[in-house]
Amino acid sequence: MIDFYILEQSTAFACIMQKYPGWVGWLQTYALPSVGCISFNRTEAKDRHYVAKRLREHVEDPESNPLLIFPEGTCVNNEYVVMFKKGAFELGCTVCPIAIKYNKIFVDAFWNSRKQSITQHLIRLMTSWAVVCDVWYMEPQNILPGETSIEFAERVRKLIADRVGIKMVPWDGYLKYQRPSPKLKEKKQQELANAVFNKLEGKL
Repeated sequence: MIDFYILEQSTAFACIMQKYPGWVGWLQTYALPSVGCISFNRTEAKDRHYVAKRLREHVEDPESNPLLIFPEGTCVNNEYVVMFKKGAFELGCTVCPIAIKYNKIFVDAFWNSRKQSITQHLIRLMTSWAVVCDVWYMEPQNILPGETSIEFAERVRKLIADRVGIKMVPWDGYLKYQRPSPKLKEKKQQELANAVFNKLEGKL
């Protein structure tokens, strides 16, 4: 949540974000549209279509502010880089990766929305000694000839993971909200077992 406010210190960014209730929702409705922010409800199919249309309009408008997209689609704990949503990489525009890593020396800036409201989270941050983070603005990237949007997303994800020194993982950030099915877990366990077996077999 605070990534947006940290990055706004350098220049005016527009941002795509989940709609929230309360005072955050008020800001999203009346203040943030002034810089071009786009709010949506991810559970509404009509909102997703609306957002796709607005994204294309935004990137095609030379007068619009640079658009911040957080491609994980959810808050993550700064220990892993989860899979990116491909929508941000299907717009046919240049992508400028930004890597952010928080230092937990004074406070863990991760917002666990299942345990804290945004107000509780901000109070915890503001009553800590300091919020410390490193921000890297990386070289602009474009999709390569013959590269799919998924491959493009994975290439950018690896650039960010390598820059901040954290591990890429092959799962979606929404797993924190939903448990994987037993069938999926069994399939992944079998794939892992086969990979380990093949690796050991190759050494014999």
